[in-house]
Amino acid sequence: MNKYAKLFAANAAFAAAEVILFSPGLIGLTPFSANIFAAAASIAVGAVSVPAFILMNRVLLAEKKAQFVQIDEEDAGRKAMSLLEEYGSGKVLGGIARSAAEQAQRMEKNQFTFEQLVVRRFGTGTLSYQKFMDVIRCAGDALEKGIVRIANKMLIFDEKEYRNLCSEAYKLDDIPDQIQEEKRKLYEENLKDMRLILEKNEKVLLEVGQLMTEMSEMDYTEQDIDGVAAQIRELLGQLEYYSQGT
Repeated sequence: MNKYAKLFAANAAFAAAEVILFSPGLIGLTPFSANIFAAAASIAVGAVSVPAFILMNRVLLAEKKAQFVQIDEEDAGRKAMSLLEEYGSGKVLGGIARSAAEQAQRMEKNQFTFEQLVVRRFGTGTLSYQKFMDVIRCAGDALEKGIVRIANKMLIFDEKEYRNLCSEAYKLDDIPDQIQEEKRKLYEENLKDMRLILEKNEKVLLEVGQLMTEMSEMDYTEQDIDGVAAQIRELLGQLEYYSQGT
């Protein structure tokens, strides 16, 4: 829900509460009530209502400052997901935000299912359990880092300005066109980077899916599963290398 939708909903709820409190057909608070406690309550509610109304609207209208997420900070994944939710309805970034959030949800589900498969096959506390769970944890960490990087890139992306640059309306203002065209290219590079991260995350999910398939097949030996795990480790190593450039 965007800021103005929240503002409308909050003010509608505030107005409804006031009607319920002071309407004669409902609670019917009034300072002229014969009941001294009811009269005092109506005065108190009335005195609090005005500053509460002003404060509520100030808070709702206040612009949020961009909060970049550090990859190694506590709850980095949750904070990134919160940012993705904010951008999910955008015309330009919406699709990327929804895809990234869906990837994170799939990985979380895969991690849960994979642990069940490992426990069924090797039990808990075994070296094999630890070995394969380390692989899936590293895959989850890599995907989370990608999600955080996407969220941070969205914070520096002004959709309104980008749409203006794409519509060529910028040619009608006094700012040199060449500068604005360069700015549009920067936006497009940012979009390209975000889509590339989505692609890398999808490769991780694909390899994890393959590992889960082999883990679920009792005909595959531990050595066979080791081969797929090694492929995931190699892919994760490549992602760490390439992440330096995006």
